[in-house]
Amino acid sequence: MTGSKSASIDKGLLFTALLLMIFGIVVVYTASAPQALKIGLPAEYYLKAHLQKIVIALGVLIFCAKLDYGFWKKFSRAIFIVGCALTIAALVVGGETKGANRWIWGIQPSEILKFGLICWVCAKLSDAGDEIKTLKCSIIQPGIPFLIAAVLLVMQPNLSMMMLFSFIMVSVLFVAQARAKYLMIASGVGGVASIIIMLVKSHSSKRIMNYFNEGNAGNYQVNHALDALGNGGLWGTGVGMGMQKLGYLPEAHKDVAYSVIGEEFGFVGTFLVLCAFGFLFYKGFKIAQNSSTRFGKYMAVGLTISLFLNFFIHICVCTGLGPTTGQPLPFLSFGGTSLICSAAFIGVLLNISKPGTGKIKERFVYKNYEYGSSV
Repeated sequence: MTGSKSASIDKGLLFTALLLMIFGIVVVYTASAPQALKIGLPAEYYLKAHLQKIVIALGVLIFCAKLDYGFWKKFSRAIFIVGCALTIAALVVGGETKGANRWIWGIQPSEILKFGLICWVCAKLSDAGDEIKTLKCSIIQPGIPFLIAAVLLVMQPNLSMMMLFSFIMVSVLFVAQARAKYLMIASGVGGVASIIIMLVKSHSSKRIMNYFNEGNAGNYQVNHALDALGNGGLWGTGVGMGMQKLGYLPEAHKDVAYSVIGEEFGFVGTFLVLCAFGFLFYKGFKIAQNSSTRFGKYMAVGLTISLFLNFFIHICVCTGLGPTTGQPLPFLSFGGTSLICSAAFIGVLLNISKPGTGKIKERFVYKNYEYGSSV
């Protein structure tokens, strides 16, 4: 009986993630086929590339689900350093795409940097224990890696990702019960600095101005994303029958995948997608709540918030509630690094949900506060 229990994982989370991946194959194919044909490629070109990434993502998910999550604490600093190194490499030799240096060797380093930041911050906070209320443990120690990451993201520039990092930081610090006064001051200063940076940087300021000027040609993508959602009605036009992807929606298989779903699967399809993601996020927070260790709890919150923010930002862009950002829809958009990292997040969450994991020693245990126990 004990052996069976120790082998269990959260099957609901696993099933939901796999279901979204399978549906994502359909979405990528129907959204990308016109684009492939337009540039002289076979209709299945992007589909085949996506299927290769799905295979890698599934392998990563299985690996992370089997790997004791204490590993991520032990090597958190190394992972963060790798993410920084790749981000710097993208700045130096990656080349500019659409006014930003975000890619190198087909990899988006900011996704790896995000995972490294979550690991390192959660490791620092779990080690803080009852000293979390001090300025050093609640702000300074986790703030140093965040500032390093923020500077690199501003240099790219990738300000939407910087904002995403900020919300993840605040969420984890809140759950770790950092002193409210310090957290409010840091959030206020960070918020003002972010607004100033977004207004100063031409890359982001143009998008913000376009967003508030509905008649501006720069709002082209948002307007057609809304048209796609409106065209879908209740049941949608049918798979492959959407019109907005036929040259009207740039990057239909990436940045506005939710709008393609809305047009071809209708309100019913988008509602079911929202329900699936809602259940996935519920499971992630439930895993955090049930974790027997500080590190497991903080990691589960950080990873779930990260997935939620990617989802939320993408939905906001497609529904006209926010300016264009280029954030993919987890599991449903075409994109290798995002898909693989999202699968890794699910794998780590599955390992945290498995009883008996977190075997690497640390100073505290979340529920019983015993020294010399697991992570």
